[in-house]
Amino acid sequence: MKVKFKNLLMGYTGKADDSVIYFSPKLGQYIIRRAPKSRLNSGNRTFAEAQKRIFALNPSLAFREDIKRYLRLYNSLPANRDKAILSWNYLYSKMMWNMHHIYKVDLTSISREDLASLPCRSIATAVEAGLLPKVKGYLELEAEI
Repeated sequence: MKVKFKNLLMGYTGKADDSVIYFSPKLGQYIIRRAPKSRLNSGNRTFAEAQKRIFALNPSLAFREDIKRYLRLYNSLPANRDKAILSWNYLYSKMMWNMHHIYKVDLTSISREDLASLPCRSIATAVEAGLLPKVKGYLELEAEI
């Protein structure tokens, strides 16, 4: 939900009743959303374990630069103007979860040694494997994870 203030309250962020208000510098606007209410269950624990393993792989600096370049190319497409991805780590997580759903890779037990045989080893191979959408110039993004 986009927020429009009659009298702009510069710098206001925080909670109000059951909502969270914050300013997104990339979008250049304030965003208000419902505060999350989470209940702990086995699915949450499995997801948390998978996320920890995904980021424990610690992608290389060159791979992170490539994914940031891909992110700029992805967000510059006219079709993605309203659904921009704001950070590289969200895109990295999305790529890994797509690999889990398409190739049935168990993310709770993935290790650095497994990456050599998986399609996520570079952005170009991930795009060709269908883990990420195609953008112009993706073939140049060959840095290894």
